[in-house]
Amino acid sequence: MNIKPGDIFLHYGGKSLINRLICYGTKSKFHHCSICVSSSLIIEATSGLVRAQAIKNIESFYSVYRVKEEYSYNIKRVIHFLNSKLNANYDYRGVIWLGILKLLRLKQKSNAFQKKKDYFCSELVYEAFSEGGLDIVPGVPSAGITSPADIANSERLCHLGSFEKYITFPGHLKLGKIKKEI
Repeated sequence: MNIKPGDIFLHYGGKSLINRLICYGTKSKFHHCSICVSSSLIIEATSGLVRAQAIKNIESFYSVYRVKEEYSYNIKRVIHFLNSKLNANYDYRGVIWLGILKLLRLKQKSNAFQKKKDYFCSELVYEAFSEGGLDIVPGVPSAGITSPADIANSERLCHLGSFEKYITFPGHLKLGKIKKEI
């Protein structure tokens, strides 16, 4: 699989209570998302802050999604936005409220606890692409109520494959067994 900047990684298989609650509340296997910004780095909003991480250090399984060719966006603006948000705080209150909205199936309700300077993972992905000129989840009216499942189900994205097993070679990228899903 040829990973490139702008690809979205949707993470699954996490065993923590929070991961399982996100999966349950959204009726999805995905509990986290991030964006590829180079051949070796992703940027993600994770417990504590927005950070860059080497792809070879990703600890969960993930599926890779890409914006379909018929949809255009400015990748430089997406990456600039993501870089400008590095070290921003993680939005714990916002993600808890999103969980409540998803559990109660109140999809169009606004996120009352949303903070402008803090981010949870799917909110960061949504806003980055919005900054690049593309609404990646047209059925969801705002970043503050977007979940990894919403991103996975977007008609504007195509699924490239999934990494299920990892093999690490010292000094090299972590290689995964790619599983193509139908």
